[in-house]
Amino acid sequence: MIAVETLKQRSLNKMGSVQPIVKEKVEEMIDQAYTEGIFVQISSGYRTYEEQAHLYGQGRPDYYWNGKRYGHSGNIVTYAKPGKSNHHSGRAVDFFLLSSDGKKALWTVNKDWRHVAGIAKSLGFQWGGDWSSFKDYAHLEWTEKSQDVRDLQRKLQKLGYNPGPIDGIYGPRTKQAVIAFQHQEGLEVDGSAGPITTNRLHARTYPGSPVHFGAKGSVVKRIQGAVGTTDDGHFGPLTEAAVCAFQQQHRLEIDGVVGPRTWRKLFGNQHPS
Repeated sequence: MIAVETLKQRSLNKMGSVQPIVKEKVEEMIDQAYTEGIFVQISSGYRTYEEQAHLYGQGRPDYYWNGKRYGHSGNIVTYAKPGKSNHHSGRAVDFFLLSSDGKKALWTVNKDWRHVAGIAKSLGFQWGGDWSSFKDYAHLEWTEKSQDVRDLQRKLQKLGYNPGPIDGIYGPRTKQAVIAFQHQEGLEVDGSAGPITTNRLHARTYPGSPVHFGAKGSVVKRIQGAVGTTDDGHFGPLTEAAVCAFQQQHRLEIDGVVGPRTWRKLFGNQHPS
């Protein structure tokens, strides 16, 4: 029987740069289904515009995008054109089932398939099989009404953009604020708060400068308290090693420097002073 860790690693490889919450919930879904004897794997996650154009072109032989022909034969599998898919923002994944040995893909939408969809919905996903028009039984997407969106809105507001009310809903005004931010930062302008955009936004609103080897003071003491070393206020070898261990544990870049991403994992959005 295929190991659950193998299913998760295969899925991780296919998902690419999805949002962290999506990755976390996908792993929970795979774990829960596995305990019930159902073997789930992700087939797709983050997509570029070109990848979406290729998918949209399936079943539309005369389809062109950006002056290039992407149309080809086959059955229509999506109605989302490039720029219109939630896969661009890292909020969507597609799944399928496997035989117990992990060697055969099972695409029949049966009770096991629907049960997995139910597990996903209980974790916070929306399922394409519930759509009223074109049903996409493999599709799962993470709802945009969340604390993550509120955090996004607050950061945009802090930088002088107008995302509308801080309500956790990724509506038109928030999307326009994201577009304005992307344009100002020289990023791909698509209105989707994907990993590249959110990481840049976090960096722009990070409350301080990176803290590294040789630093001294109260901020270092605070970091030492969080990583469990002696709080002497001096960022020495033991503190650097503890920071590296923390980064490894949380799958961050292991450089021993408390920069924006490590700081947020340690303290959220609290100011270092």
